[in-house]
Amino acid sequence: MSSFMTSSSMYDWLMDNADAPIRYRVLRELLKDEKAAMNMETELFDNPVVGHWLKNLKPETPPQHWSMEHGSSDFCLENALPKLVQLGLHSGLAPLADAVQFYLDKMEMSSSDERPYRSNDGFSLGAANNGFTSIIISNVLIHAGFTNTSITNYLLGSLDVLANFAKKGECDIYAGDVERAKMKAVPAIWKDKKFIKPQLVDTFGFCYPLVYDIVGLHKLYGLINEETDRKIDAVVDFVSTDAFHHTIADGYGILHSGGNKYHSMGWDPKYPGWFGVADYMESASAPKLLFFALHISRYPSARKTKWFGDVLDYLEKYRTGSGSYVFPAEWLKERRGDAGQGSHISFGENRKKKNWREIESTFYVCLLHGS
Repeated sequence: MSSFMTSSSMYDWLMDNADAPIRYRVLRELLKDEKAAMNMETELFDNPVVGHWLKNLKPETPPQHWSMEHGSSDFCLENALPKLVQLGLHSGLAPLADAVQFYLDKMEMSSSDERPYRSNDGFSLGAANNGFTSIIISNVLIHAGFTNTSITNYLLGSLDVLANFAKKGECDIYAGDVERAKMKAVPAIWKDKKFIKPQLVDTFGFCYPLVYDIVGLHKLYGLINEETDRKIDAVVDFVSTDAFHHTIADGYGILHSGGNKYHSMGWDPKYPGWFGVADYMESASAPKLLFFALHISRYPSARKTKWFGDVLDYLEKYRTGSGSYVFPAEWLKERRGDAGQGSHISFGENRKKKNWREIESTFYVCLLHGS
């Protein structure tokens, strides 16, 4: 990357052209000017996109849906909170803290549960103490900067499970023909899918890392001790291999949770385009790769992969003569769907502005280089 991109002149250009969310993030994250960022908090909350997503995030009473954490709706926690972080919000802002209180309470309710971390018991997404629900809540809350005893303890226990499994280096997590034949009443739509080994989940719980873990675990760096940091690195190194990408099916596969209960598992933390960034960006879901790159860039070992270098090189195709960037509009399109699949990769710029793509694209590249 040229010195021009990381120089104050590019940040100045963003400050002169961008709407409140990007300007707030430039001040707070790139220029490290907390005082100036605080001075524009009122403008940030007056931004209509921020107001819209705050309304999405805060559950009504009773909640709008039985599963407020997981799903493709805009009000689901896994979509609304990462989107608001993308718009610049964080735990130090009172309106966001108020909006997530429902989920903070859920984590407090689950903290007295004595079941193993990442437990597979009682697979009910609506349960406060369900393993899968807790994985989502704890990771997206800490991603936004929310930490308390229940969140930290859960993530540390979860990390122990992930790291112990990752250190084994066993990527083949799928049931063989004999195990598969024992499964009865499999829904017809899943008969040709890969099934996760039942004993794997019975023994470890959700021991394989999910994209939610990638979103949140980086916040534990430097929080506890060097051993914790090494465990995080072990998990990231586990997924940053050819073996992992050759073996793991998209979304992991189908989980048999007892009796006639089956669940489609996801989302896996494979690097989109691991075996070819250019081909992936031109033939698959570029927004999904852009979302993943923002989050995986926070892990030092991931930044050293060939994949990350290839992403940076590929994005240079969209650099202008002045040093800014302009991505295709489709990459930044806002749509209903899962944040982890790239449905909400935009940064809230007013689409009536002629240079909105240039602003968002340039800011995106600045974030990748400034992580």
